[in-house]
Amino acid sequence: MQKTPVWKQLALSAALIAAGVAAWQYRAEITALWQPAESAERERGGDGTGVPVLVADVAMAEDSISFSAVGTALAQRSVTLRAPAGGEITDLNIAPGRSFSEGDILMRLDDEDQRLALSLAEARQERALSEQQRYTGLRDTGVTTAARFEDAMTAYRIAEIELEQARADLADRVMRAPFDGIAGLSEVEVGDRIEPNEPVASYDDRSTILVEFDLPEALLPRAELGMEVRATSPSLDTGEMIGALTAIDSRVTATTRTARLRAAFDNPHDAVRPGASFTVTLDLPGARYPILPELALQFSGGALQVWRVDAEGLAQPIEVRLIRRRAGSVLVDGPLEEGDEIVVEGLQRMRPGRAVNVLNAGGTGAT
Repeated sequence: MQKTPVWKQLALSAALIAAGVAAWQYRAEITALWQPAESAERERGGDGTGVPVLVADVAMAEDSISFSAVGTALAQRSVTLRAPAGGEITDLNIAPGRSFSEGDILMRLDDEDQRLALSLAEARQERALSEQQRYTGLRDTGVTTAARFEDAMTAYRIAEIELEQARADLADRVMRAPFDGIAGLSEVEVGDRIEPNEPVASYDDRSTILVEFDLPEALLPRAELGMEVRATSPSLDTGEMIGALTAIDSRVTATTRTARLRAAFDNPHDAVRPGASFTVTLDLPGARYPILPELALQFSGGALQVWRVDAEGLAQPIEVRLIRRRAGSVLVDGPLEEGDEIVVEGLQRMRPGRAVNVLNAGGTGAT
């Protein structure tokens, strides 16, 4: 068999390559020449009115967030009762769960020495007062000197101070309720000797329960004092408690990027104790955004877009930014208005300015 010359093979290869390049450059024109007429008709919609699509109406919705966190209950006021002085306990009224009013006596210490000291101070004060009155009368007659009068006045002032000190020492032998509240377990008993400032028992005002929890800094601008807060706890058998946001910390914790919030809840039946765990829920409002079905989103050219049908029945791409997904719908930020028709079915055949045939006139709104 006679072989084909090499130069013919090279020429044939060059021709095939040139034909392939030309076909690639003019592929659109070639496709149009070979496309059947009925295929073009189907692209317009079958009846010449446009590509058949389903649309949905754009609605507006608030970007509200329901935030939940775990918090710890605190009493409205909570203190540790401490001995005002040292000595032997002679009377103890503290019992777990017992309620007291402000000023009620909680504990007494042995006060015999203090009562004797008070009697002595009263006697000295009476004598100093008598001397002060006597020298005041003599000064008016010129019998006594100014120095003696000043000594008598000084002795009287010292006696007055000693009397006040004795009264204070006697008062310190009694521990009283600092406010209306409920006592906890006592750490001492009658007959114990305690030192000044030694812990005696916990004491709480539980008429209002405070729950503290952390809120991420990204949500902090949405929080406002007075917002309703819902709370549940394993220690509650009465269901959900409703309270209000009463305090927002002035700082964000650098390590957690959160801020501490505090909510207050009425506790009229004393059902909640300090230290209990709570799950709190706070509804945080946000800005209003267009909401539409998630099916309407299309990713193209590195960005999200939707196809809006204009007044002339033509589809136009609108670039949007995703804000939040919500049960099959999406909140987006973009140049959309309430009532705009957005394509949700038929996206694959969309081109800028392409005529569409809306099969569900009026659309359906997103929820």
